[in-house]
Amino acid sequence: MAKAPDWKIVLLGWPLSIYNIFTITILILSRYLFRFDSIVVIDSLQVILCLEAVALFIAILSSTKGWNDIKSRPWQMILSVFFLAGGITAVINGEITGNIHGWTISQVANGYLTAMAFVMIFSELIKLASKISPALILGSSFSMVILLGTALLMTPRATTAGISVIDALFTSASATCVTGLIVMDTGIDFTFTGQLIILIMIQVGGLGLMTFAAFFAMSFGQQMGLAGARNLSRLMDNDFTNDLKHMLLSILIWTLIFETVGALLLYNTWSGIETLEWSTAHTVWQSIFHSISAFCNAGFSLNSTNLEIFADSPSTSLIIGTMIILGGLGFMLLTTLGRHWLMRMKAGRKSILPVQTRFVLLITATLVVLGSGLFLDLEWNNSLTGMSIWQKLANSYLQGVTTRTAGFNTVPTSTLLSPVKWFFLILMFIGASPGGTGGGVKTTTIGLLLLSLRSLILRRKSPEIWRRQIPNFDLQRAGAILLIGMATFSVSSFLLLIAETGSENHFSTADYIFESMSAFGTVGLSTGVTSHLSSAGKWIIIFTMFIGRIAPATLAAATSRVKTSLYSYPEARITIG
Repeated sequence: MAKAPDWKIVLLGWPLSIYNIFTITILILSRYLFRFDSIVVIDSLQVILCLEAVALFIAILSSTKGWNDIKSRPWQMILSVFFLAGGITAVINGEITGNIHGWTISQVANGYLTAMAFVMIFSELIKLASKISPALILGSSFSMVILLGTALLMTPRATTAGISVIDALFTSASATCVTGLIVMDTGIDFTFTGQLIILIMIQVGGLGLMTFAAFFAMSFGQQMGLAGARNLSRLMDNDFTNDLKHMLLSILIWTLIFETVGALLLYNTWSGIETLEWSTAHTVWQSIFHSISAFCNAGFSLNSTNLEIFADSPSTSLIIGTMIILGGLGFMLLTTLGRHWLMRMKAGRKSILPVQTRFVLLITATLVVLGSGLFLDLEWNNSLTGMSIWQKLANSYLQGVTTRTAGFNTVPTSTLLSPVKWFFLILMFIGASPGGTGGGVKTTTIGLLLLSLRSLILRRKSPEIWRRQIPNFDLQRAGAILLIGMATFSVSSFLLLIAETGSENHFSTADYIFESMSAFGTVGLSTGVTSHLSSAGKWIIIFTMFIGRIAPATLAAATSRVKTSLYSYPEARITIG
């Protein structure tokens, strides 16, 4: 027998959703985009907030679940209590001063409005997560952030002298896809509000919108459901859905710890450089911005020449480079390492790390040493001329690390030798590790293909490493990701060369190829092409950044489970070579 619907949910659920949707519309369009401060808008906000808070209280207090329902929605209760307390204060203040609208213009009302809007947005995203595939979740969530960021960057408060639609879209896509290619100077052309919007997009793009949505929705009492938990676990390439909340919490904790420590270290370093002549507030903002940008592998900087002003500061290169590596390793790997060391300290005995963790660490260490060493050797008498040995080592370390996905540079990219640029193309194509904040085809993809080559040379049926056999299905996935990466880069370079042929710019073919690879790998390094691109060229780079950010993860999520077939065909040999 079907269970009768709860009349309280029927009567109060739909109106509450409508209030939330209307609230978002008013918030974005009226308050932030058009900067309306009319009494009509203010009164509308006041009515919506009051009705929403009252409806929420009635729904919770009249629920048959009683106290358990209140505990399942702590944030809504806290926000509503603060709002009602503020409303009562405003009424009392209005009766005394004769002005009841002063409080509604304040940040308290806007803060409550924003928080409740996000509660609804996150809840709706989680509902969608259980209905659509992981591949669609990833693409649609990034698209939503890019479009919202574009709208916010076009507001009068975001820029110093306005911005075109294509430039706003390009900047938003570059920030959300954590690329770092810029068509406008982030530190000059954007106000503090605009820089903050860009930083938020970098953070959301680095960690993923669904990471925030899932954690906060679950904290707000939203039930994930098995389908939603399974899809989100596939996005993170994790097999366990029952530990999803702890996994999301660990991601946010790692992010908070590393970005906070990075900001403190950068502030300590830069506050001691007298030639900068920055105020304390500006130094703090620079430190926070660059710490988040580095950990998210974004490459955005508030300085016109990126980090070239810190070429003589080894500490800056070491801090930024290490933050890039930590962000690019992947949150699951960091969590695994953390648990491993905790168990080792608690149990007092050694334990072996999982194969995935050791494999990623091995490939990452190899690429860091190889990239830094080759840069140091080839650029010793070129871009590193005049530096001390420690400065050369630190700059080489940063350039060997940042090339794979971050995009920070302490030496001008345009002045690098041709062999170095060619080697950079290879590193940009490889990118970071799975589950991290970087792009590229991922380190494990290249590693698996090298293991496959080794097994082929040794005439073994399947690749092996550390007494473990690699499934052929994983090799198929690695080959597919490599093929998609090569195809995307080839098409992007081809179209970019067509779009920019005949332009008045005096850039070479190699410069445009470098730009296309930088976009696909979500790196952000450029030889100066970006700001001179035509509208067609900007659109090509936008799509390249988008595909480069989501394609490898989307394919991995969509093919995370192999289907078991009830039959098999006879083998057919195909001649190659």
